[in-house]
Amino acid sequence: MSEKDLGTAGTGYHDWYWQRISAAFLLLTLPVLMGLILFTYNGNISFETLNLWLTQPISKTLSNLFVLALLVHVWTGLKVIIEDYVHASSGRVMILNMLLIFIIGLGAYLTYHIWAELAFNCLSCNVGKG
Repeated sequence: MSEKDLGTAGTGYHDWYWQRISAAFLLLTLPVLMGLILFTYNGNISFETLNLWLTQPISKTLSNLFVLALLVHVWTGLKVIIEDYVHASSGRVMILNMLLIFIIGLGAYLTYHIWAELAFNCLSCNVGKG
């Protein structure tokens, strides 16, 4: 393996490190998210209670951290794959830049929807309310 294949630092450690940190955070938060979905689906948590919890600033902050960890994980993994399998430098740079723009745009879009939406638009919650 030549020196140019190991990333900017020359070791490949930076990508490995961020991949593991984001994976650990996702491993801790995904069961909570899946539990909330399961409990809401089974009727153990009402939709109104879930909606009230998700509109709290701490929940929005945790949701943003989850999105950040997910996007860092995706970026790092795809970056390593592209660096390994796209051999032309110009193609690699173009693909990585397009991917980075897409991931930043997706992060901005999700952040907007996490913070700007005050509550879910729940039609069944509003039935019977004047």
